[in-house]
Amino acid sequence: MVIRRNKDYSRLKSKGFGQFRNPSLYNPAKKKKPDRLRFSFAFFKFILFILVLIAIAWYLFISSKFIVKDVIVEGTNLLSKDQIAAMIPKNQNILLLDTKDVSNKISIKFPEVADVQIFRGLPDAIKIVILEKEGSIVWQSGGFKYLVSTQGEVARQIVGEEGANLPIVIDKRNLPIVEGQRIVSANFIVFVKNIYANFATETNIKPAYFEIDETTFDVNLYTDAGIYIKLNSLRSSNKQLENLKKVLVEKRPDIHEYVDLRIDGWAYYK
Repeated sequence: MVIRRNKDYSRLKSKGFGQFRNPSLYNPAKKKKPDRLRFSFAFFKFILFILVLIAIAWYLFISSKFIVKDVIVEGTNLLSKDQIAAMIPKNQNILLLDTKDVSNKISIKFPEVADVQIFRGLPDAIKIVILEKEGSIVWQSGGFKYLVSTQGEVARQIVGEEGANLPIVIDKRNLPIVEGQRIVSANFIVFVKNIYANFATETNIKPAYFEIDETTFDVNLYTDAGIYIKLNSLRSSNKQLENLKKVLVEKRPDIHEYVDLRIDGWAYYK
């Protein structure tokens, strides 16, 4: 039985029947070339993508295209624009510039700065906008003069005739002054400015300078007329000027040294 089966199978195979039963003709595992080609093309695209990223990064962060070349400073009256511009590091990439850090450094170095904003002007310009603290009075202590803001903070030391149009307050104690230090209250600043601005109109006497001794509550205003006025900075400046005007109208020939207005409702003169 086995021999016949083999003979029959051999006979069929010799007629070509067996060749259609060869499983190797239907095995798809042999078709691998297209897969290798697809893998190679994907790898090429990945490499190309990496190269493009490197080129973009080099263009943005390494090339000279985005290096800061122009620093524009606006809003300064008291400060030097060159000093502000110098706060931007040399050869700084405009995209990598830490504007918040630069703003903080400017505020610390220049106490007279109330606010600072920094803008990027692509590709290579930086604009710095400065808001300075308003100079309200000149404070003199130990032979030095300082610009003081509306909030009573020392902005900086001044020299020469700078601040000549502002009221001058002389500290007889000659206490040391530090820039950025708050030495008086905003109320004291307002009081001094109001007295200084309205004194000549109310009295026909030109104010010269203010002077304090132990506290800022008691303020002496010296005038070009050779007399001085004792004032209380905690009381109304307008009310004290009204009282002074009445005293000068009635007793001006008898006043040779000072008028004391520190007690409400009373005026003493000498």
